[in-house]
Amino acid sequence: MEKIRAVINANEIIERTSPDYVKESQVWAAHKDLNPEIVVRPSSTESLSKLLKALNDTNIDFNVRSGGCGSASTPGVLISMSAFNGFEFDKEKEVATVGAGQLWRTVDRQVEELAPGYSIPRARCTYVGVGGGTLQGGVSWMFSEYGLTSDPHNMLDAQIVKMNGDVLWTSEEDPELLWALRGGGGYFGVVTAFKLKAYKYPQKIYSGMILFPRTSMEDLAKAVPKFTEENTDPKVACHFYCLDMTNGAFIGKPPVPGMGLLVYDAHGEEHGRKTFKWALDLPNATDTTAAMSYRQVNELSDSLEAIRSQTNQMFTAVVIPAITEDLIRNT
Repeated sequence: MEKIRAVINANEIIERTSPDYVKESQVWAAHKDLNPEIVVRPSSTESLSKLLKALNDTNIDFNVRSGGCGSASTPGVLISMSAFNGFEFDKEKEVATVGAGQLWRTVDRQVEELAPGYSIPRARCTYVGVGGGTLQGGVSWMFSEYGLTSDPHNMLDAQIVKMNGDVLWTSEEDPELLWALRGGGGYFGVVTAFKLKAYKYPQKIYSGMILFPRTSMEDLAKAVPKFTEENTDPKVACHFYCLDMTNGAFIGKPPVPGMGLLVYDAHGEEHGRKTFKWALDLPNATDTTAAMSYRQVNELSDSLEAIRSQTNQMFTAVVIPAITEDLIRNT
């Protein structure tokens, strides 16, 4: 470990006793936290290059953390990418250069301020990291229209630091490596920044939750599959949730089972209320929808971040051919 400490600045090292240690090292599931011996937060590509080159010459276990939504931990050296938080927008080329170490919530605000009228295919919540979210594919509210964040027409370039310390922009210097990064995760080096395509996009989106008691199950079992089968508009989406209506489970109270539809219509509120009239008109529906920005849509899921590192849990995705009545009833 002394070899690692020797090649980086002291102010880039976060010890277990530091007040920043938890913030820079926590992962989503508590049981995946391996209590890193040290956290290193490189402040530049040059510093990161020296660090990776030194680690490559040792047997020290290490991992790389972007936003902390995954399981990036290690008993050895954890590299926190949080200092790589830049954002630049080239309006002429409609391309944003985005630091890989920040959360998408930061990018949401930067897009509003520096690229008004535009949007980037990014995420459906604010607390996912740019690096991990993009390298694992990247599903956004724009997915049906523009594809994954990592698709070739969206992820145009990536700056990467290789294990030998080399720093390069992959589109020109190593296009095969850029191909491998698309959905390949963080196994080919450490990405410090992405060049992402920006699109002119509606700024007033209709979204929010339509809530239902458990007694509405049969109505939703019929209505939701019909909508998913008939909808062909790429600017419209709907998520079905089984939820605790009071979040009682998180505060030690008995849960109140219910259901919710998180609706999304980028055509605006008037269009959205017509599109989702079938849900709004169902008996016992509670409407919390409104017109909002893309950032505000993503912020609707912020309450889920409260469970970060607080519970032992595992998520996995299941691919299904279609939403059916029986699937809704059996949830």
